[in-house]
Amino acid sequence: LGAKEVAPTGSLLFGSKCSFLNKYDAWQADNERSDDFPISTTSAPDLGLRTPPRKESKSMSQMPSSSYSVSTSASIGSRTRLLSGGSTSSTQPTRAPDRANVRLNTLLISAHTADRILQVVDLHYETFNTVNFITALHRLATVATNSRKGNLRKDSRFRLLTRRLHDVVVSTNLGSLKPQDLSNIAWALTRLGVVDGPFFSALAEHSAFTIQSFEPVNLSMTLWAFARSGYADRNLFLAAAAVVKQKVRDFEPQQLANTSWAMSKSGLVDKDFFEAIARLALSKLEEFEPMNCSMLLYSFALAQFPHKELFEAVGKRSSVRALSASSSMPHVVTNMALAYAEAGVHQNQIFASIAEVAGKRLQDFRPQQIASLASSFATAGVQNARLFHQIGRCLAKRSAEFRPNELEDVCQAFDKLGYSTDSLQKVGPGSKEDDPSTWRLLLFLTMTILMLLVSALLALPEGHPK
Repeated sequence: LGAKEVAPTGSLLFGSKCSFLNKYDAWQADNERSDDFPISTTSAPDLGLRTPPRKESKSMSQMPSSSYSVSTSASIGSRTRLLSGGSTSSTQPTRAPDRANVRLNTLLISAHTADRILQVVDLHYETFNTVNFITALHRLATVATNSRKGNLRKDSRFRLLTRRLHDVVVSTNLGSLKPQDLSNIAWALTRLGVVDGPFFSALAEHSAFTIQSFEPVNLSMTLWAFARSGYADRNLFLAAAAVVKQKVRDFEPQQLANTSWAMSKSGLVDKDFFEAIARLALSKLEEFEPMNCSMLLYSFALAQFPHKELFEAVGKRSSVRALSASSSMPHVVTNMALAYAEAGVHQNQIFASIAEVAGKRLQDFRPQQIASLASSFATAGVQNARLFHQIGRCLAKRSAEFRPNELEDVCQAFDKLGYSTDSLQKVGPGSKEDDPSTWRLLLFLTMTILMLLVSALLALPEGHPK
């Protein structure tokens, strides 16, 4: 494939040049939200398991295959490698789904809380088939909030669900599980923060075996999941790179961005792979949203593959109006600035647009995004006094929100660009003068003292001088 290996996925140690990019990527993982790079839950492929209205007299064997995407039920036993690579045939017989399993899938899909989904799993565990287990896991990953995921992973019903799915994947013949099943399992495990090396290894083996059968949406989702989780299987990513180059024209903008990010984070950088993606992106750039562009350029910077023509073309399209209209503007402009800075493609116009857009809405940026923005301008050597003045004012108001390393990065950016840091010297994490809780405490104490004084005055005898 002509691929070169850079850094492993877990640390992203691409050398000193990308040291800040490493820290920013770590912050992304620590503060992951549904709209964060590189993927959102809205892009997760639908399982295709919703059952359309049908007459009761219609037999299950007459149902269209798309109405209930059933996988072969796995028997717990030895797994045999099929003779023809990527074949979907199995040594296990395929049977039509039971009507009860269709109803169970409907229950799972209509459940909108993690507790309700787990109740269905608990009540009907013994009658679940493979599709039901996959649907349950995918639904949990879709509805669970970040604050709930830790408790969810400790739930005995959830552990039973993942253990059963693990056994199914390990014991099922290679080629029996469909690409959509594999991508949904990998995506859900990653979204839920499940750390299970053997489970991901088994999924990687299945995925690599049937990689030619993957549609772009399943392929991009699977690669994203493996890269994000830190289990970037070498054989899987090498095989996937070859398939992407064959099918690259079938990829949509978000799928291209997700796939390129996953490949760059895996540490396997195939020049032909990134060239093919760049060429396709240039040919259909008008279809790319600002988020897609920022993700794509971020990936190229992460892979240390600055494609000058692509960066210049995106820069021309990234006007103030286009960037401002993005639904995730802070995320978009932060990634965009970081990509141009780390790639060494210094276009004054794109940095001017980023500064104008960011300066008007710094209050919407998270602390690490502000630190990244300042460091990106410093790395690129681009001065913008107005933006840095606004950053200084924002820092003074929100100092309690910043971590020590974020404050250090901002101060270093000010120094590097020759801006005075005098106004930043008084700022520090937890500054009492800017801490809202401190002001509330002072106000409470003041009001308490005043109330005590008033009470004391009212309690004095009438003839006593007040």
